Amino acid sequence: MSDERRAQLRDGDAILLMDRKRRTYLRTLRAGARLALRGRPIPCDSVIGLDEGVTITDDRGERFLVVRPTYAQLVPQLPRRAQPIYPKDVGLLLMWGDIAPGMHVIEIGVGAGALTLGLLRAVGPTGRLTSYELRADFADDARRNVARHHGDAPGWTVHVRDATEGLAERDVDRVIVDLAEPWTLLDQIAVSLRCGGVLSCFLPTILQVKSLVDALDAHPLFGMVTTLESLLREWDVKGRSIRPAHRMVAHTGLLVFARRLPAGHAVELTPGDPYSTEVAPDVATIESVLDDESGDSGTDLESD
Repeated sequence: MSDERRAQLRDGDAILLMDRKRRTYLRTLRAGARLALRGRPIPCDSVIGLDEGVTITDDRGERFLVVRPTYAQLVPQLPRRAQPIYPKDVGLLLMWGDIAPGMHVIEIGVGAGALTLGLLRAVGPTGRLTSYELRADFADDARRNVARHHGDAPGWTVHVRDATEGLAERDVDRVIVDLAEPWTLLDQIAVSLRCGGVLSCFLPTILQVKSLVDALDAHPLFGMVTTLESLLREWDVKGRSIRPAHRMVAHTGLLVFARRLPAGHAVELTPGDPYSTEVAPDVATIESVLDDESGDSGTDLESD
């Protein structure tokens, strides 16, 4: 499709309208229908065929900028019954969880399908996504949101059942869990996840993180456990007035990542000495300290 055609708004597209106060409204274009914006309808047919980035005007003369929503703009406005995983956390799940095209990924806990949309984009048309969701109404919400905002997803399978009863898939590349007690699933996940595969978990409280990390540390088939949190703050830049926004997206959840290890190979790395009396190095030896504390310095990644 040409660049011109890709920019053109079409029947069935989700669009985002922004007013002069930067308030946004998520709507869907339907031929013959009307967009309802604060009680002032705008015919969809007057928008279909225009290019993204145009400005339209309602019958009171108020103007709105029209674009297709990005993923980050879409997720907070998805119709839902459950709280979605926010884009700032999805970004970390996709990057630290190492989701790539062509992979087979299991998602446990679907909710409104916000993470599902990101995962389908990441695995691409050659990958597979298998989702487990206990509640049929949540699974239906996710199906509707995927159909509306992603389109056909032949590589996506949804199982409406309890994942604690077992996962049917084997040798999968990645597993992502959005449930309150993911530690109850570690044995099932270990059976499905290939050696070297990544387990990613999203949890709202640090007490849940503590329970999960303790379980991962005690499990013979998981290692390299990492816990992260992301804090997102916008900045207001208007002429000579530059300052951080008064409001920010702070705590939304905590992320725990672990790697699947082969059976019979317990992690027994060289232990450190907690009572070392070694004098701290001076600035001249800082590079060796970085190597000792953080691994490679990044200056030479080739093998000797």
